[in-house]
Amino acid sequence: MKIFEKSVVVVLLAVVQFSPVFAQTSGEVKKISDSEHYLEMAVWTKDNKEAFEGVTIAPYEKPNWGYYTQKGDFVYAHVFNWPADGKLIIDREMKVRTAFLNYGEKKLSTKLIYGNLTVALPTEAPNKVATVIKIELTPTEDWANFDRYRKANASLKAPSKNEDRVVFIGNSITDNWTRDHGVFFESNPSYVNRGISGQTSSQMLLRFRPDVIDLKPKVVIISAGTNDIAGNRGVMKVEEIAKNIFSMAELAKQNNIKVILASVLPASSYSWSPSVEPAELIVALNKLIKSYASSNNLIYLDYYTPMVNKNKGLKEEIGRDTVHPNAKGYDIMEPLVQNAISKALKKK
Repeated sequence: MKIFEKSVVVVLLAVVQFSPVFAQTSGEVKKISDSEHYLEMAVWTKDNKEAFEGVTIAPYEKPNWGYYTQKGDFVYAHVFNWPADGKLIIDREMKVRTAFLNYGEKKLSTKLIYGNLTVALPTEAPNKVATVIKIELTPTEDWANFDRYRKANASLKAPSKNEDRVVFIGNSITDNWTRDHGVFFESNPSYVNRGISGQTSSQMLLRFRPDVIDLKPKVVIISAGTNDIAGNRGVMKVEEIAKNIFSMAELAKQNNIKVILASVLPASSYSWSPSVEPAELIVALNKLIKSYASSNNLIYLDYYTPMVNKNKGLKEEIGRDTVHPNAKGYDIMEPLVQNAISKALKKK
């Protein structure tokens, strides 16, 4: 990043030296000393450090009036050649929410004019070196990660008449199942893995329709909760986590999908969230899940009991770490889930 910043300063010095922005009103170019050059640039760089620190070159075509830098959801338009008509044409690929002059001091109107995405500027440039227009982009984060399985879902054929399709929705424990013990899914081609590492119950709930309902399974296994307890997307109460899981179950039932609610696997700690002590929270969440399953005639899949150690953590010999099962762990889980699927398919 330092190399980038130095390069920008060198470019700016060159532009300042040869740019007509230093011309007098008569049109004559004012000759200034090297020390004045550096002083102008020092002041300008200090005033515009937001547009330089921690930025990258924005992925847009270089305009004829200057260039862009970007930091997160903000693009900085460095305008050296101020448009005489006050219309700054920017890249149409930009999804603009708001444009600002002076880093938020004044909002600028942005419109599509004759096919050009145009920012309305004051008649005169506020700064004789260059003026930075701060452009806030519309956030494009795929929070629930719909894109992960979009292509796979589109290419998955509808289940055949007699097919007992089963969808597994979950977090990394489900996601890694294919990687660490893929023979299970290879041996059961009607089983569809829709796990996403790191996901919380809120994210799964959002993608439940495209990744479960639209695939038209007969059964769904819902495995969620440990990342909520870890605080992956912020702090959530155990009761709130449970409600997300119950909402998924209710969506499935409304669409004639048999529901299996899996317990959260035991965990004594999270390497990525060391301040959290999950053991008792997992016990509490599992009690809520089991109770809901019993009250609503659903199947509760108890992974927890055969995998827990005396300290309410994952047994060392069946875990890659304190959270994720290894191949031996999946060896324990597979007959349990197979038995639960058989029961679900027999339910009326």
